[in-house]
Amino acid sequence: MAMKRILFIPLALLLLWSCRSEISEVAPVPEATPTPASIDVFAKTLPDPSAEDTGTRTAPDPDRPMVALTFDDGPTKYTPRVLDLLAEHDARGTFFVIGSKLNDDTRPILQRMADMGCDIGMHDLTHTDMTQFSVAVNAKRIQRMRDMISEQVNGGYDTHLLRPPFGKLNKTVRRACQTGRVASIRWSVDTRDWSSKDPENILKIVQKETQDGSILLFHDRLPTTVTALKAVIPWLREQGYDLVTVTELLESSGQSIRYGEDYRKKPER
Repeated sequence: MAMKRILFIPLALLLLWSCRSEISEVAPVPEATPTPASIDVFAKTLPDPSAEDTGTRTAPDPDRPMVALTFDDGPTKYTPRVLDLLAEHDARGTFFVIGSKLNDDTRPILQRMADMGCDIGMHDLTHTDMTQFSVAVNAKRIQRMRDMISEQVNGGYDTHLLRPPFGKLNKTVRRACQTGRVASIRWSVDTRDWSSKDPENILKIVQKETQDGSILLFHDRLPTTVTALKAVIPWLREQGYDLVTVTELLESSGQSIRYGEDYRKKPER
């Protein structure tokens, strides 16, 4: 009986070793994963390459002719149609919005502007002539507008552009712009879309007056402007213009945007 036990133990050990070898071949031990202590919870999240394109693009070529399409008095029910046209032609625009028109319903519109890489600027709280106010009052209105725009965009938005209502500007407004960290943006091509409401006439003005570095004035509160853009944007593309934001236009000159400065077109390089 003792001899049988002695023979049985080596056989059992041999069988156990054989099973262990088979298991290790089928299921190798996985590599160790980082412990929570080795992960930087403050690291910036990298973009997901499979995520939907948010409209970002490379900076425009400063040696290529470019213009900035700008839109006042929105957002309105026509603004999404303007954004559709810009997206269709890989273009960007600059939208000067009125504070009193911003509400929960306009959040998706401003969010889309930001996602597309458009500029969002301010056009006063109530589209009031700012030259009648003091520096202090205008500075407060500018800050209020900045806060209202920022609240409309996920993650906030720090605008640095102001279009004074009616294009009226004086030393008081410029000082307020400097205090409020914004530049005044007017225009070099007035399409007079608000006056004629004639798409053909709007196109003729664009064709006659546009040149490299122009800032074009439109209003995204008019259906006739949307109709005009269906011809204006393709024509500008055919002429070789890159359709950029005001920020891109100004910075393409190699200069930084100066607060309190008044811009009507691309600065000389």
